[in-house]
Amino acid sequence: MIRYRRDRLRPLISALLESRDRLASLAQMGFEEFIGDPHCSGSARYHLIVSAEAVVDIAHHLIAQNRWRTPEIYGEAVQILEERQVISHELAQRLQGLIRLRNRLVYRYWETDDQAVFEAIPEALRDIEDFIRAIGASAGLASEA
Repeated sequence: MIRYRRDRLRPLISALLESRDRLASLAQMGFEEFIGDPHCSGSARYHLIVSAEAVVDIAHHLIAQNRWRTPEIYGEAVQILEERQVISHELAQRLQGLIRLRNRLVYRYWETDDQAVFEAIPEALRDIEDFIRAIGASAGLASEA
């Protein structure tokens, strides 16, 4: 079982779950409806960013609490979770994709069009669910997520 601080991990998981729920409601829309309302695209971008941030923050928390090696770059935290067998290699690779999307949305937002954002939502939902399950199993939180 991995170590964590409940008071630190719970709010991070809550933020991730909230963004997942918002993204799930956007995933129910058709593309034309999605692009027809600029608030939908903005909401999706925001919740994709929050999701990636929460994943990395959770990873950093677990790394610190368990005194694993320190990540040298932002996205390396999920690789460390993979090394420690908290998440699978496949999930680590998929989460790297979510982190790259977050970086594009934050630093090169003008290069990411609404269609790419819309298409990223179902993948992000799957990745968030798989991450929550993996963290829950490793930390003994299955009933909390």
